Amino acid sequence: MAFRVGQKVVCVDANPRNGHVSNLTEGAVYTVRAFGPSKDGSPGISLDEIYHPFPFYQDRFRPVVERKTDISVFTKMLTGSKVGADA
Repeated sequence: MAFRVGQKVVCVDANPRNGHVSNLTEGAVYTVRAFGPSKDGSPGISLDEIYHPFPFYQDRFRPVVERKTDISVFTKMLTGSKVGADA
């Protein structure tokens, strides 16, 4: 998976690996600071929010999907047809 510096990522695997305790929180959102090899040489990423001597494994993360709020459905409800009341 291709990440970029400054990208928001969410942790999907905070379990300890290779006997090392992880200071990640599953479901937490982090910001990619840099790239480099993880402890075993596989691709890794460093995070702005957590200092760690080695980059974390990239497979621990996925990109955050940011959806812009679309309020057009609500504005249509407000500007819909007007119902008249006969008295």
